[in-house]
Amino acid sequence: MRRSLLQIALAGLLALSAPNVRAETLEDDLKGLTEEQIGDTVEFAFGNALFFLFHEAGHMLVSEFDLPVLGREEDAVDTLSTLLLLEAGADVFETALIDSVDGWTLSAEASEAAEHEQILWDAHGLDRQRAFNMVCLMVGKDAEKFTESADDLELPAGRRQECVNEYQKAHASWFGVLKPHVRNDDQKSKFTITYKPAKNNDLKDYADLVKEAQVLEILQELVSGLYKLDDGIKLTAAECGEPNAYWSAGEREVTYCYELMQWHAQAIARYFKENGESAEEEKQEETKPGLKFVFGKATARQ
Repeated sequence: MRRSLLQIALAGLLALSAPNVRAETLEDDLKGLTEEQIGDTVEFAFGNALFFLFHEAGHMLVSEFDLPVLGREEDAVDTLSTLLLLEAGADVFETALIDSVDGWTLSAEASEAAEHEQILWDAHGLDRQRAFNMVCLMVGKDAEKFTESADDLELPAGRRQECVNEYQKAHASWFGVLKPHVRNDDQKSKFTITYKPAKNNDLKDYADLVKEAQVLEILQELVSGLYKLDDGIKLTAAECGEPNAYWSAGEREVTYCYELMQWHAQAIARYFKENGESAEEEKQEETKPGLKFVFGKATARQ
């Protein structure tokens, strides 16, 4: 992955999320947040977008290469997408995993607060289970690097030790079945990338965020040079009517919904407003010693 592409994506996101943004909905969502919280909100939404896209890319690889899947495919591609991000070799992808674990935790807490019934028959695992399974693979690869995520979920020490073997097995299994499809040349598969305009005014600036972040280009750049995929796969960002992302085998298309970017941005912004200090409080406290709130922890103010 070219570092320049990632820098451009993050810089564009931060620029669009500045306090003078034009859209009332996005401005309202960010209102009252400190500069640091705005940056964290943008990074969080971006990281979760990457995870969801790589999850759908997992479905794409299973479909395009007719890969064997033992067990539920949703669980299997959760594992595959986590492995792909872990092996991508850039800090931004590791941060995306950390943000996605927090995303599943926030989603679980929102469902519990609303007293939604747990859907045990769904094709997907429960949100908290997905978070735990991801963290297990993460600490299985690098326990020190992902200690904070494991601590936040209170993952027991004994379980963390088991995760080392589970990561190794998952890594060997997935990359073993993918090995025949790995490129050994300098060619790249050709994708068609489309960012469709949002019709809903509330989504227009979220659509801009998605496009400015170049999340589809990031997925294309990583996957197209790795695997021998036939040309013509479509990567699309669009308004869907719900926060979602999906792979259509018939259309050979991965779709990321603008509503998903909006959901993650609103969820983490709400968390900051309910648990962190406001922009006004930060101004009042910036010269005082003490603790500065950071998502998931408190650290000494520098």
